[in-house]
Parts: sequence; structure tokens; C-alpha cells
Amino acid sequence: MASIKRFHQNGCKGENCECAWRLDYRPLGTRGARKRLYFPTKKAAEKHLAQTSVKVTRGEYLDRTQIPTFATMAGEWVQSKTDRRPSYTETLHSRLEKYLLPRFGPLHLDQVSVSGIEKLRDDMRKLGRSPVTINGVIRMIGGVFKMAMRRGLCTINPVDRVERAYAGERELSRDSGAEADADQATPERVLAPSEISVMLAHAEPGLYRTLLTFLASTGLRSGEALALRWGDCELNGRDPKIYVRRSLSWARVQGEDIRPRFYPPKTKAGLRMVNIPTELAAIVKRWKIACPTSEHDLVFPNLDGKPLRRSIALRRGLWPALRRAELRTVNVHSLRHSFASALIAKGSPVTEVQSILGHSSPAITLNVYSHWFRATRTTAMDSVVRDLLSSKPEKSGHKVDTRKTKQPRAKISRLSSVAVSI
Repeated sequence: MASIKRFHQNGCKGENCECAWRLDYRPLGTRGARKRLYFPTKKAAEKHLAQTSVKVTRGEYLDRTQIPTFATMAGEWVQSKTDRRPSYTETLHSRLEKYLLPRFGPLHLDQVSVSGIEKLRDDMRKLGRSPVTINGVIRMIGGVFKMAMRRGLCTINPVDRVERAYAGERELSRDSGAEADADQATPERVLAPSEISVMLAHAEPGLYRTLLTFLASTGLRSGEALALRWGDCELNGRDPKIYVRRSLSWARVQGEDIRPRFYPPKTKAGLRMVNIPTELAAIVKRWKIACPTSEHDLVFPNLDGKPLRRSIALRRGLWPALRRAELRTVNVHSLRHSFASALIAKGSPVTEVQSILGHSSPAITLNVYSHWFRATRTTAMDSVVRDLLSSKPEKSGHKVDTRKTKQPRAKISRLSSVAVSI
């Protein structure tokens, strides 16, 4: 039997005091453990008792001592992802330390509410975080709760009732290009073919000019190009080609030193063969003569023959060339966007662009380069309409009787019954 009584402290006379109310009860009945909880008001104690009774009836009651804190459960969830790419786990650790632990870390799982998660969403929006980042953080919270539910440590997942961040239309500003979604290839992040030519002319001859030319002419991801081996290249003959089989990563792995690691491409579609023009093949063959010897047989190693960091290629190769060419600052990935946008401007179909870039579906290509597909215009419509209007109907050898004929009602009935049976 539960009881709610005022718990008077020593020296309290019991008249209009502010002593706490003590709830003395057994949540699981006479066979369960006895618990004593203290509340500032009698109403709060009654509310807790009623909520506990409902949870026990539904089979959702868990003793608070059995429920871990969010920090403990989140740490175990991130630890379970160590078999993923280091870049992925590094992102998880970063978001956990930056957004989740400061707000939910000391709370028990049953104290993390829908309103608390939505408050985090709104605060991140005020900080200017993109909907992609916000929803990624919310998915992390959901993953933590799913693990806890599988282990019987909580009964509900509050993320199921959280409204996600909406990527609606935003007012454009002077800095709108910098705030654009990282997945979108906006004009601010793309160099025109003429700008690429000027940039390459001002690039340092040798490694960096060859690497930048290769990236701007193939659309490979920087990690794919920096992991390319000479054994992956077929540069002779009329149909030179390269095979993309792996990608280079310098992401930090928890508890280990930073070192180069080779992984398969980002998706299964990333394993691909890319045909290259003979002019580009000639440039790569000339580079092979001067290329430093590498233990990994790399096409683009650093001067010591070791794997080259993308950040080094950016600071020592691309940015100096852009400054000398007096062009705006872009990153290495912009060369991939520039190549794809040039293909689209030439009328290349989305499936061809998808295949060359190694996207897993045409929908991804359309999403990333939607601006360029909308801006592309061809003469296909003019050609179709011209053919329709200029063609003459062929003359047939017999006349068509356009007079309406009536069929017997019984025959129509039989045909209808046959159609129904079929």
C-alpha cells in the first residue's frame, strides 16, 4: 500500500512548514522492492505514483537504478561503430562531444524528452547549422535509444515523435553561397572550363599541375585519385582507361596514431572503370617518368613517395594556383563539381554523369547538380516539333468508312461476357 506523508526535518514544528513529501511504495507490488522518494509537493508525489502505476500496467516500468545515463549509452553506441570508416566514426565523436553530451550527458535515458530534443534542434538552427547536420544529430540520438531498447534498458524512443528539421527556402544574403548545403554544387563552388584552364596554367609544374589536371578532367574524388596505383591505369592504345578500386583516408581512429588507410570506394557504384581522353593519358604518362618511387605504387605520391594528404594538395597546389590566377577560392572537391557541371552543360545525360562520378543512383546526381540540369537547354524540343509539323500523312490504298455501324445487342453482350471472363 502506498503512502504519501509529510517528512518533517529535525526541529520542525509541523505547522505551515516547507518540508518535503515522502512517497513510500512498492512499484511492483508486495513482492517488489520498497522505494522511498521525496517531492516538494504532495501533487508531484501523486503524479509520480500515478505515472508509475500506468507504466507497471503496460509493462514499461524500469527501476531508475537500472537505467543508464545518456553519456554511458551513447559511448557504447559509438563504440559499436568502430567497424565503419574512420571518417564516419570521427564525425560521430565530434557531434557527440559538441552537441549531445553537454545537453543530455548526465541525464538518465528516461529523462531525455521530446521537448528537449526539439529544443536542441531549434538551438542548432539558430547557430546556422544545416538541416542535414541537424537531422544527422537527431538520428544519432535515435540510434542510442534503439540500442538501449534492444538491451531492455528503456521502453520508448523519443526521437520517433520528434519533428525533423525542414530544408525550406531561405532568404538569400551576401554569404548565402557559404551557407549553402554541402551536398549541393552551387555556382559559387564551381569553376567554368575557362577558369580551370587559367588555374592550371598558373599551377606549379610537376606533381600539383598533373594532379589538378587529372582531378578536373576525370571528376574523381580526391581520395580516389590519391589512392590510384599505376596498376589501375591502362594508358596505351586508342581507349585509355583507369580503374577506381580504392580510396585514401587520413581520418583519425580513436586510440591510434594518424596514418594513411586505404578503403574501398564510398559506395559499390564507386568501383568503376572510367575512360579518359588520349590527351590526358599522354599527360599522365609524361608524369610517370618524373613520379617518385612509391612503396604503394601510387600515381600521385608526395615527394618522399608516401601517400599525399588532400590538405597538402590544397594548401600547396590548388590555393596558390588560384591566387596567381586571381580567381576565387574553392576547395579540391570543387574540381569534381566543375567537371560534372561541364558535362551537364554539354548535354550529357544524367545516367552518364552518374556512372562517371560513381554515384549509387541517378537521384543523387540530380540532387547534387539540380541547378545545372535545370539550366541546361538543348534543341531536342525544336527537333521533335519540327518533325511532327513537317511530316506528311501516308496515303493508304483504301478508304476508311467513318459511318457508324450498329452491332446486334446480343453480340455485344457475348463480347462483354468474354471480356469479363478473361
